[in-house]
Amino acid sequence: MVYATRRFEFSAAHRYWRNDWSQAQNEQVFGKCTSPYGHGHNYTLDVTIRGTPDPVTGMIMNMTELKTIVNGVLAAFDHKHLNEDTPYFKTLIPTTENIVRVLWQLIAPHMPGTIALARLRLYEMSDLWAEYDGSDNPTFSRVYVFSAAHRLHAPALSDAQNQALYGKCNNPNGHGHNYTLEVTIGGIVDAHTGMLIDMVALDQRVRSVLDTLDHKHIDREVSAFAAMPSTGEHIVRYLWDALSARLEGQLQHIKLWETKNNIFEYGSTI
Repeated sequence: MVYATRRFEFSAAHRYWRNDWSQAQNEQVFGKCTSPYGHGHNYTLDVTIRGTPDPVTGMIMNMTELKTIVNGVLAAFDHKHLNEDTPYFKTLIPTTENIVRVLWQLIAPHMPGTIALARLRLYEMSDLWAEYDGSDNPTFSRVYVFSAAHRLHAPALSDAQNQALYGKCNNPNGHGHNYTLEVTIGGIVDAHTGMLIDMVALDQRVRSVLDTLDHKHIDREVSAFAAMPSTGEHIVRYLWDALSARLEGQLQHIKLWETKNNIFEYGSTI
């Protein structure tokens, strides 16, 4: 089975609000997203299909045909206020999790016979997106950045062995990175909020973990690394253990960029 992805874009406004809640309750849960006039985003939608390439054309599907299907759906969303101008969000809050599920319901029926819609990934911003594959629940991902210094040095090896193994990364005074962490959670979308998890709560829980590393020398200031090398493999496992304890079974996957070339992943969905 082969997968192919096509990217689409649309711009829209939306508002988070429940009429059966007081203003105070809405503001407590949704914050600035309760603005009575709404706010907007440039959305990016990645549409992934799967199938067997046609022996003549070599394609799963002609991308022109896919563009016609998806753009036909997005025309009802592009340059619209989702709450006011579409029928889908009169009672359903247009969160990223809800929007991607609605788009799936609208796109999937138009796929030709042997072609399957594999997944949709909807970016509300570059560091925030939801993904859906037609199963019961979507996933929600958010990106965070922290800065730290470290030295790659294995206590069980001699100085000469460490230098031979780690090279410049064994510099006695250390070196540093701007680390990027992608956090993906899953679970059941709350029927009242339209969200998998409260965004403020997610940010607080993730930052509480990242603050143990941020602007620190990992080997010298983080006790967990006193006896083990601060490799990307060890850091991503440290982050998983700390985050999973705070995210109540919702954590599915994390991805850590040490540099643009060195990437480490850990999670229950790998």
